[in-house]
Amino acid sequence: MVGMPPGMGCTRSHQEVVCSETALDILPIYPNIRMDGFIVGAEVVFRAMADTTRRRILQLVAGQELSVSELVACLGQPQSTVSRHLKVLRSAGLIHDRREGTAVLYAAPDANGAANGDAQPLQAQVFEWLAHEELPRALRQRLSRVLVERQNQSHAFFSSVSHRWDQMRIDAFGESFHLEGLSALLPREWVVAEIGVGTGMMLPVLASAFRKVIAVDPVPEMLEAARARCEVRKIKNVLFRQGDLSRVPISNERVDLACAVLVLHHVPSPAEALAEMGRIVKPGGQLLIVEQKAHRLAAFHERMQDRWWGFEPGKLARDVVSAGFESARYRDLASDPPRGRTVEAPELFIMTAQRKTRSMNTKTKRGTGR
Repeated sequence: MVGMPPGMGCTRSHQEVVCSETALDILPIYPNIRMDGFIVGAEVVFRAMADTTRRRILQLVAGQELSVSELVACLGQPQSTVSRHLKVLRSAGLIHDRREGTAVLYAAPDANGAANGDAQPLQAQVFEWLAHEELPRALRQRLSRVLVERQNQSHAFFSSVSHRWDQMRIDAFGESFHLEGLSALLPREWVVAEIGVGTGMMLPVLASAFRKVIAVDPVPEMLEAARARCEVRKIKNVLFRQGDLSRVPISNERVDLACAVLVLHHVPSPAEALAEMGRIVKPGGQLLIVEQKAHRLAAFHERMQDRWWGFEPGKLARDVVSAGFESARYRDLASDPPRGRTVEAPELFIMTAQRKTRSMNTKTKRGTGR
């Protein structure tokens, strides 16, 4: 018989569970226990703990959630018997349950979160005992088999859906949730400028990650589309500014990060646009560029009405340094061609750089706005 916590012994007589005098003597110390949202008498807890099977159940669910069928497999008892014991433990507040699909999972309540007032010492004593009481070897082995089978079922599911898993996640969460997760690595308090924002495809990600976003584009219709995107998503921390990219309507050293995603190949003078980004980024701030590699894809060039046929990354890195940045780094941007693509597209690369500090760059440039 599994040992009871000190001072909580019980005896079994004539098929009835009767708490011993020792247990009853301490009831005035712990008259009530609050667990799982309701108050139960301490005597109810002791009576629930008096049965060996119920104590085994508590030991099993103390380490992980288990369903009724899994508890049946561990205990080797009929489901009706296990369900009856679970009802007693649930009524005593010693376990809680939650529904997961068609199954109900049982677990031990949080000893710290579920207790209140004078009930906490009794609850802590119960679960401290559970944590140190060793399961019999046979029960440990059956529990291990149950958990292995659960993992095998999970592996079988993922094996069956591996060919459509990406689409299942996109259908459920959209296409940019992983980008939002990565953006959380950057400081929330940053002010970010997206230069050449277009229709604002990146704005939901940027707006969720940073305190303020300034969206700049020279074309009113593009800005209106970007503004409409934010209104639909109830985004409130984006400022919209119309302006030429050779004279960006943002004051000097205003932003922590400037982004230009597939923009430079559209502007008349990429060098002027880079110089403007150098002007608006704070010393020590960051630059992010996504661009096309140099190419000769005439159909693509004509379709997108590009001014430039992409860039050689090394040459663009030198232009970035000339614009007041340092530590310019670039790498190829891996991208999967979309299904049904009818026009061959150039390869992309990503470039990052840091704005030089004042001690390294003392040249002052004019401001063009606030």
